[in-house]
Amino acid sequence: MSSASAWNEEKGHGQIIVTSSFLNTSRSFDSNGDSHLFPDGGSFRQYAVYTYFEYGLTNRFNFVANVALPFLGYSNTFGSQSSAGFGDIEVGIRYRLNSRESRWATSIQLVTKFPAYSAARNPAPGNHQEDLEARFLIGRGAKWAGRDVFWDAEGAYRYRSGDPADQLRGDLTGGIHISQRWMAMLQFFSIRSLRNGAPFTTTNPNAQSDFDLYKGQASLVLTVTSKTRLQAGWTNAFAGRNTGRDHSIIFAVWRNF
Repeated sequence: MSSASAWNEEKGHGQIIVTSSFLNTSRSFDSNGDSHLFPDGGSFRQYAVYTYFEYGLTNRFNFVANVALPFLGYSNTFGSQSSAGFGDIEVGIRYRLNSRESRWATSIQLVTKFPAYSAARNPAPGNHQEDLEARFLIGRGAKWAGRDVFWDAEGAYRYRSGDPADQLRGDLTGGIHISQRWMAMLQFFSIRSLRNGAPFTTTNPNAQSDFDLYKGQASLVLTVTSKTRLQAGWTNAFAGRNTGRDHSIIFAVWRNF
């Protein structure tokens, strides 16, 4: 899923990133972090489209939004369920703390998340509650071996209303331009539960109320025009607790305006 970085868009400019991902898994991490097959021959699949939008209200303030459109399915020896439609929607503001001319970028961001689906939907795309997240972002661009490189590090606290546990989140991204048109990126995403939630029953292993999740992602980005880029990559949920263990492929279109 696409997300923000410490760099802001200029006033009156923005970007849209549309990402599609597909996963199919029959394994999950239990409460001890061990991997097991779903019971009764269970299998979960998800095809999702995420639309990330960012717009410069001023040179320091950016509006950000993230809209999920998941298509979900779960089956086992007793039957199957499927669902489709909008999932959770995030909207918020990011504020650039330092000058745009600096090689360093430091920002803060506040977003709220709310469900755009029925609480009766099964499989559910989420826990059907509101979240509020405060995030600190820092990044830097540089030269290494004659090539442009960058890194971005983020830390966040997410308050989750209702039964789901609050979370600490961390993201780390590194990128290098391997040619004039190609960029390689490595990313790490972590979610650490504060374990202050209550159980939530769902056939979506990735929508538990109290879970930890650690994912790595590798991708290549191709610059097609000055305003359009294409991304293809692979994501691996390599560790976790009370959540699905899956691999997914992603394809994305980045468009600046």
